[in-house]
Amino acid sequence: MFKKLALSIFMGVFFVVGAAHAEDKKAHVLSMMDKAIAHYKSVGQEQAFKDFAVEGEFKNGEFYVIGQSISKGSIIFHGANEKLIGKNLQKVKDTDGKAFVAEMSELAATKGTGWVDYKWPHPETKKIAQKYTYVTRVDDSDTFLMIGYYE
Repeated sequence: MFKKLALSIFMGVFFVVGAAHAEDKKAHVLSMMDKAIAHYKSVGQEQAFKDFAVEGEFKNGEFYVIGQSISKGSIIFHGANEKLIGKNLQKVKDTDGKAFVAEMSELAATKGTGWVDYKWPHPETKKIAQKYTYVTRVDDSDTFLMIGYYE
């Protein structure tokens, strides 16, 4: 009886801590996006992308900025993999067949901002993990920024 109770308490704490950690990551992404958009508007795209590439406020572990063109569908900046710049990833799908990049573009074009969830390999573990990416269109421009986190 005691073992079952202890296990139940442990599992409850584990799920609460996990949910709190996810909420912390979500809050971090939202704060980071606010700062990235403000910086982008303040210094312009060229300088902002240079600044987003430097380890620090806009690039830290799993948190980094990506910029994409809505009309062309191509990556115009990637904070973690510069080899993706210029590539059109609209047809890329996650392990469940979800065209999440196209969904991000559609969200930016129609609503301007929001979350997209999908499954993607975690950069550290290399295992498929749930990822959440926040998308924000920069004013009425053709550009939107993305920042995400893994669950």
